[in-house]
Amino acid sequence: MNSITSNTVNIAITGVGGQGVLTLSEILARAALECGFNVRVGEIHGMAQRGGHVVCTVRIGKNARGPIIDPGFAHLLVGFEPLETLREINLVKQGGCILMSSHVQYPVAVSMGHSKYPSHEEIIKNMKKYTDRIIEFDALELAVKAGSTQALNMVMLGAIIGTNLVPITKEVALNVVRTAFPKKFEKINVNATKLGFEMAQACKK
Repeated sequence: MNSITSNTVNIAITGVGGQGVLTLSEILARAALECGFNVRVGEIHGMAQRGGHVVCTVRIGKNARGPIIDPGFAHLLVGFEPLETLREINLVKQGGCILMSSHVQYPVAVSMGHSKYPSHEEIIKNMKKYTDRIIEFDALELAVKAGSTQALNMVMLGAIIGTNLVPITKEVALNVVRTAFPKKFEKINVNATKLGFEMAQACKK
């Protein structure tokens, strides 16, 4: 176990309302508890509006006494969408890790022509001002492969475990996923978690 794990791991998770950010945070926290770790979970921005900006925080470890992650203190920034990830780039510590789905979901303002979505190159360039450790893949594509677009958040869960930055084993995470959803959705979510794990492991090589 590394020094980060033995103290506290700070994870910020961001996306769009309706993508399952909060569910991911809750399942990640449950898995950490199953592994015997102290956990704190918080919402920075509300979940009330579908399609709105969402940020949740998960802090795992003995020094996690509250849910707030100050700017520059997240070991891992998890983004369900490129622009939403960039919005919270200030949370990641210098040299920290970004785990991001590359699938673009245009904000309402962009869809209506009121603003411009930055290019992928611009987004990555701005992220690299903070860290070069960027794991990027199309999580929605993997969710579809698993059987449902709704499994996007479980793809990201598997990828989080696959980074090896959190003190949670793949086996424990899968067991929590199996009990977190109705039986008819179990196979899809388990498969999504496995696909995310495998992708993150492959991207690290």
